[in-house]
Amino acid sequence: MPVSARILTVFFLVTFLLSGRDAPAFADPKPESYWSVDEVRAGMKGQGKTCIKGTKLEPFDADVIGVLRNTSPGRDMILCRLSGANLEKTGVIAGMSGSPIYINGKLLGAVAFAWPFGKEPIAGVTPFSQMHEFVESYEKRDLADKSQPRRIGLAAPVRVGDRHYDVVTVSQSYDDPAPATADGLWMVPLRTPVGVSGFTPNSLAGLREQFRNFGLVPMQAGGVNANVADAERNVALQPGGALMVAMVTGDFDMSSIGTVTHIEGKRIYGFGHPFFGLGACDMPAMTGYVHLINPRLTMSFKMGSPLRTVGVINADVSTCVAGWLDRKPDMLPVSIGFRTDADRPAKTFNVEVMRQRLMLPGLVQSVLTNAVDMEGDLPDEVTARVKLRIELEDRPPLVLDDIISGPQLAGPRGPVALYAPIVPLLQLLVNNNFAAVRIKRIDSQAELLPGRRSADIEGVETESDTYSPGETLKATVLLRPYKGIRQRIPVELKLPVDLPEGNYTATVADDIANARQELRDNPNLNFPQDLEHLFKAIGVQLAAKRTNLTVRVPTQAVGVALGGKSLPNLPLSMVHILGNGRRTGAQTINGALVARQETQWVILGSETI
Repeated sequence: MPVSARILTVFFLVTFLLSGRDAPAFADPKPESYWSVDEVRAGMKGQGKTCIKGTKLEPFDADVIGVLRNTSPGRDMILCRLSGANLEKTGVIAGMSGSPIYINGKLLGAVAFAWPFGKEPIAGVTPFSQMHEFVESYEKRDLADKSQPRRIGLAAPVRVGDRHYDVVTVSQSYDDPAPATADGLWMVPLRTPVGVSGFTPNSLAGLREQFRNFGLVPMQAGGVNANVADAERNVALQPGGALMVAMVTGDFDMSSIGTVTHIEGKRIYGFGHPFFGLGACDMPAMTGYVHLINPRLTMSFKMGSPLRTVGVINADVSTCVAGWLDRKPDMLPVSIGFRTDADRPAKTFNVEVMRQRLMLPGLVQSVLTNAVDMEGDLPDEVTARVKLRIELEDRPPLVLDDIISGPQLAGPRGPVALYAPIVPLLQLLVNNNFAAVRIKRIDSQAELLPGRRSADIEGVETESDTYSPGETLKATVLLRPYKGIRQRIPVELKLPVDLPEGNYTATVADDIANARQELRDNPNLNFPQDLEHLFKAIGVQLAAKRTNLTVRVPTQAVGVALGGKSLPNLPLSMVHILGNGRRTGAQTINGALVARQETQWVILGSETI
């Protein structure tokens, strides 16, 4: 086979694998069906469509007032004055993102930017030609410097109200300060409303903080009633109709609302600006129902609910989101069980969370904490047992089984403290630099136990200050249980017969603190160099129990970490040679003697002797 033919075969094979076995053939939009930016002139008049109520499309008028070139790398913007559909009163609406505008039957682009506090509904329109171009290149192009909005001069001044403007400031940031009058027209991306149902006010406040930098506006929503769901169950995605992109589905729902710009065959385009700017992604594309428009001085927004999943969004680029109809999204199943009374059955919630590596840890924590927060603030005196099982593909499951108690559980922050370990654990798995780790599902069970079962370390006593190698260090740890009587807990640590003479320090703490120090002592675990080291480090953390009382005595260096490998049990002279050699790049592995004693309390505090 000629070399060129082999290259062509490999290209088609890679394209087939990347697009998915069941991906429909892509049909390019015909260039004559949409406008090139070079063809657009001020004064051109067109018409757009969007959904204002229910699933019905409403027309609106659009007058081109200017064309801005290079508003950000590789991107242009068309300025339009909108009218009709009550936009004179509401202004450009968050949730209109993606609303198509046509001139003489040809697609101009998608409403994507707005003028906050504007006197008129002035919109920035993303040219469809660039939406199509960016999706097909599948690039995640850099946006403009968010700290430096671009001021772009207009070829001819435009009149808005009683003023003329010859400069437009275009920002890609959602968090730029409110512009002053002297700034002229100030265009920012339309924020994307995110309707959440089944989430508590505390959870909603946490989501607002989590999504603040993404231009998402979480708001309390709900599902449609049975009559509406039945009447609209067969509604199809159409240009101008609501496009819901889901992050969480099931017993809890979290779905953003935007608008469909264009459908070509089974290819969907929408929003006119990025969602998260993820590049490749996999999120449910859903039909939606608009309940109402919430008018505000800054920027009005749509409130809507998802209806049914009709495809996936698999591209999130700087000009739009795009996806395919009739494909199933790949979501992460999460099951949450929560029991507040041993005599009552556990409440169970089942959701699916989008598999986006940067967002997944926070989203999983949100649904876990929300299930607990639905019970209200946790009591001041409570203990919780949490068991979390993470099923992995081609690997044994990871299991976190621990008891938590103490002041951190009381009040509105209690649910967050309960599941605090899950975020760093998931971040280690999905954001590692070594190989993809696929999580098959997550199952969580939590149970609240009455009373605070914690104990503070108040002191440590030893039988002697001097020990010989081979003897047993015998210590008594003084624990003060919460509202209880001081307890004396004996702990014994066998000393090795070859322990060098010297002074040693013993630290008494819980097993979690001991695990952290164990990771610090081994560079390959503290800074994993491959996937196996990463799972060993995770194993050390998962094995630690808060109810275990530990005595840790650091000893001498026992080996070195070199080239991603651990070389333990080396002679001390060799450790010094390798560990101190600048050329080798070796790091010392420190040793320690550790004794554990199970208790009935969650151990708080530490003591050193």
